[in-house]
Amino acid sequence: MEISFLPAEYVINTTREVPGGSIESDFMVRAVRIKNPLSEPVTINKIKFDLRIEGKSLKHITYPEEEIAGLCKGFPKAIAGIKGEVGQVFLGTLRFWDAGHVSDSPELHPGQETGLLLEHFRIAKSKPVDECVIGVTYTHEGSEKEASVTIPVKEYRNANKFIFPLKGSWLAVNTHDDVHFHRRMHSQEFAMDIVQYTKDFRLFEGDNPDNHAFPGYGAEILAIAEGKVADCHDSVPENPPGLGSRLPEEEWNRIRSEHGFVPFAAGNYVTIEHQGGEYSFYAHLIPGSLKVKKGDRVEQGHIIGELGNTGNSDCPHLHFHLMAGPSILSARGLPCRFTNLKSFEGSDLSFIEQNYSVVHAG
Repeated sequence: MEISFLPAEYVINTTREVPGGSIESDFMVRAVRIKNPLSEPVTINKIKFDLRIEGKSLKHITYPEEEIAGLCKGFPKAIAGIKGEVGQVFLGTLRFWDAGHVSDSPELHPGQETGLLLEHFRIAKSKPVDECVIGVTYTHEGSEKEASVTIPVKEYRNANKFIFPLKGSWLAVNTHDDVHFHRRMHSQEFAMDIVQYTKDFRLFEGDNPDNHAFPGYGAEILAIAEGKVADCHDSVPENPPGLGSRLPEEEWNRIRSEHGFVPFAAGNYVTIEHQGGEYSFYAHLIPGSLKVKKGDRVEQGHIIGELGNTGNSDCPHLHFHLMAGPSILSARGLPCRFTNLKSFEGSDLSFIEQNYSVVHAG
């Protein structure tokens, strides 16, 4: 049996201390592909995940035989929409599974395959998890056999010292703590949306949710570290007033046709290349507000544009993430730690772990 996985090579583990002195590991295997390379059919009996520290097994999670049939039956439908640029956003690659050879049952004929999506693990032990072994038990010509693959689980340390991309107090939402939002996507695994509340903890002033009524609208966005502008776009029109409002469909389609998928989704954006192969991405900026162009050198804290409401955006906010390449379609997402943040309680805060965190940047 052939077993492959995404992200390729290794998965990133984010850790934190929890009460009792333990270390909580938190990581996600984005996709698993199980293919029958043999000339005879096989039947999958079990799929098992074995979490390990320094070679020692700590926890097993098993999909038993009675669950495998349901998993396989639903898998073709689960991956039906994961293709083209949309699929690349989720997987980081244009093709992982061969949709024409996906089985809808545990029996895999020669060349057929099945798989899993978005396997999330969170476990507290004395040390961080450093391996995840995927084991597949299957029947071949009357004999039960097993195949496995080992995925390294690594903590990531930033190559640069970053500042928060905005000044003042903000609310970070849709962080990696929410496994059902940005974290489902390859380059956005550690992304966040950053919004600001009014003094009475509302999203906008008054009764009319015009873009200007949102307190964060027009805020200056800062380069989180020195670097070079790798890409940018500045001509996507503002979304109309109203929470969740979008441009007319014909305008929406024109943007995608003329400018491509990234401005269509991100609106106006800036991508900055930093030392060590780290790239920061800032999206939904006000049209005409960009203070930089492709190829420009920027210093840490350089104003690059203004917070707006363009692209796939429900209200004025900044979408921000760090990644290991220039493309939000193919580069893997990276954790981003900041040097100038305080928590709601006033303590130093580096990594924004918790969804709906109120943070202050000096």
